[in-house]
Amino acid sequence: MFSRKFKIFTKILFCILLVYIVIANINVVKATEGAGLLQKMEQQANGFIQKGQQSAEGNINYQNIANEFKGLGQILTMVGAGVMVAITTYMGIKYLTAGPEAQAKLKVQLIGVVVSGMVIFRSIQHLDNSYKNCI
Repeated sequence: MFSRKFKIFTKILFCILLVYIVIANINVVKATEGAGLLQKMEQQANGFIQKGQQSAEGNINYQNIANEFKGLGQILTMVGAGVMVAITTYMGIKYLTAGPEAQAKLKVQLIGVVVSGMVIFRSIQHLDNSYKNCI
């Protein structure tokens, strides 16, 4: 009734399906086993957050925070200004020694340098304004 090739094919297919079912059953993750662990972890995290909120109420000195960030902002602005001077000097020397096509590319790159400078010096002005609002 069935040919020999068909019988071999069905046996191979059956074996492959059997192996697949065995592998699938081995790798099944039981979500119900981890539910208690997840709830315990969530309760611990909520307890940690509540302790932090209770201990932080009224204890934050915004004046000290503003002073610390102002010093950090000034240091970063000085570093940024130094990098701006170095990059501008390098690009200037490169511009003087470059040909017309390279000069055009340098002018395009100079736009990025100017925008970076505006961001750096605008950030210190923004920090000064926020510092004045904290005082």
